[in-house]
Amino acid sequence: MNDTDPHAVLEHAQRLFLAKDLDGFADMFAEDGVHELPFAPPGVPKHLRGRERIRQYLTSMTTTPLELTGFDDLTVHHTHDPETLIAEYVGRGRVVSTGRPYAMPYIQLLTARAGEILVWRDYWSPLAGAQALGLRALLPTVARTARTHWKRTNT
Repeated sequence: MNDTDPHAVLEHAQRLFLAKDLDGFADMFAEDGVHELPFAPPGVPKHLRGRERIRQYLTSMTTTPLELTGFDDLTVHHTHDPETLIAEYVGRGRVVSTGRPYAMPYIQLLTARAGEILVWRDYWSPLAGAQALGLRALLPTVARTARTHWKRTNT
């Protein structure tokens, strides 16, 4: 497997997430790459196009209520397109405010060419996030994210 293989791209992206290097993750996108979050909760964009727009969104998240510490149970499904794969895994970590552990399942569709991400479609459950945090802890996070997004789009 070489560094342009979508599986290698996925593994590199996961290492960047664990290192909390979201700027580095944004660098992995093609100039016109797409980051989609189909199940995003209110206040979180569902579709971002362009490396710099993706970077702006990712790096605006300076705090998070969940600290990711690892990925488990990775299953990669290869498609008829050698540039596209579907990955299933569990993100594990802890809730920052309580120290409680959490596990969040992810399914991602990844299309990469020449080591750059063309499409990163991230299917995760806001409900699972809310359950991990508890509703009381989730509301300030949604409000903060919505406020940041509103400021960005209205200035």
